[in-house]
Order: sequence, then structure tokens, then C-alpha cells
Amino acid sequence: MITITGYQELAKFVRAFADGHINMLVICSRGGLGKSKEVRVTLDGQDIVRIGGHVTPLKLYKLLYNGIDKPVVFEEIDGLLANPQHVGLLKQLCETREEKRIMWASADRRALEIDGGAGHFHTKSHVLMLCNSFAVLNANIAALETRALSVEFVPSTSEIVAHIKTFAPDEEITAFLNRFGECIPDLSLRTYVHLANLKQAGMPWQKYALNESTISSKVLEIASLLGAYDNDIERVNHYSGSRRDFYTWKPQAVEHAQRRSQLAILREDEEEAEDDRRHSA
Repeated sequence: MITITGYQELAKFVRAFADGHINMLVICSRGGLGKSKEVRVTLDGQDIVRIGGHVTPLKLYKLLYNGIDKPVVFEEIDGLLANPQHVGLLKQLCETREEKRIMWASADRRALEIDGGAGHFHTKSHVLMLCNSFAVLNANIAALETRALSVEFVPSTSEIVAHIKTFAPDEEITAFLNRFGECIPDLSLRTYVHLANLKQAGMPWQKYALNESTISSKVLEIASLLGAYDNDIERVNHYSGSRRDFYTWKPQAVEHAQRRSQLAILREDEEEAEDDRRHSA
């Protein structure tokens, strides 16, 4: 597996697929980071088969048949893995040989109408799969681990914010993300869209950006211990759970403490701005 951290690197891999240099490419990242958009932009104008996550097995068979030898892009492969028939077809498509045999495993009349009664067809299609979880993907299609060029896209916060700035018109929001991005849970390109909508509605978007709906009691306890004691030895001694449990939850507690600190800074900024408004009135 190859790990990449930049949008320019992501674009190069997609371009290499588009130019026919990669037979099978799997790109994985958490949702909202723009991998689907990168693929759509790079492959715009090419004659490809584009498959989403909500097609029946028979529809998938038909799409692959109608797109024989064309590049195939699965934009939401995670959604197809729950059906064994989908998985069976995908395994055939993932064979390493240049020409792959795709077979329908039943005498369904509808399938026979698709392939002219042969019950199978051959294709040389190159394949690009986008997914959110390698674990789920490999659990269903173990062959991918060795048959595909697998790329994990893990951009840093600064990289995400820099990419947001390439399309975001609201400089106040991008400045906020630049300042507080490290403290925003699951920061993604969608974060900007959500904040822009909240701002347009006149709502306190800065506060909601740093808000958390559900926080584990373990995270809250450890975050409190981080502020109360100077070292982990004392913190572990005062923690209600095990030492291993403490270190398991500590990273999330550190992030929570950082967000809490940034919220305090944000409140101070708001109070100062309000004081300035009152004095200037």
C-alpha cells in the first residue's frame, strides 16, 4: 500500500490511471476529502463506465457488458460489498490477466438477454475503485491486496485547508479554518460547505464548527486529568480505568482538550469584539 498526503500526489495517480498506465487502482480515504471530484475532473471527456453504490447485481453485469474494454470507475465501492453477487462479479473483474472473463452465475433470463445467451463475456477494462475503508474492501475482495495498486490518501489539516482555499470564496471562514482547523473533528471539504450554510443562515457557525455532539465519558475524564496533573504517571494513578485504557483514549482526550481551549479563545475574541462595539456606539 502507498500512503500519500497531498492533493497534487492524488491527481498524479488518477492521471496515471486515465492515461492507461495503471491496470487496477484503489484509492481509499475517509469521506469528504474530494477523491471522487478529482476523478471526475481528471476523467472528464473520456468514454468510461461510471458505477455508483446503488446498482443491483444484474445492473452491474449489464454496465460491465455494455462497457466492454472501457475504463471502469467505482465511485462508491463500499456500498456494493454487502451483496455476495456484487462481490462475485468484482472478484472476476479484479483478475490480473489482461482479458478477464465475467460470468453470470445463474440462468436468469434477463442476464441471458444482456449477453446474448452466452452467460459470460470477456473484457480488458482497467478498473479504478474509490473506498472509505481498506479493511471492509479487503475483507470482501481479498484478491485486491495483491492485484491492485492501493493508495491511501491521508492529507494533513493544512493540506485540506489549502485545498479548500482553491474553491472557497468566503475568506472569513477560510481564515477561521486556517486558525482552528487542527481542532475541528473530521475536518473535510464538506466542513466549509456546512459552515458557509450556517453563516448564511445567521447562526453561530464558529461555535458549531468546534462543537461535539457525543463525547465519551472516558475522554472527558482523561481530558480533566491532563489539566490537573503534570505527567502520565499521576494521571494513570488517578484514572478510574486501566493503564492500557488510559493510553487508548488519551489521543482523543488531547484533541478534546485542544478544542475546549480553542473554544475559550473564540469566546474571548467574541467578548472583545462585543466590548469594542459597545465602546464605539
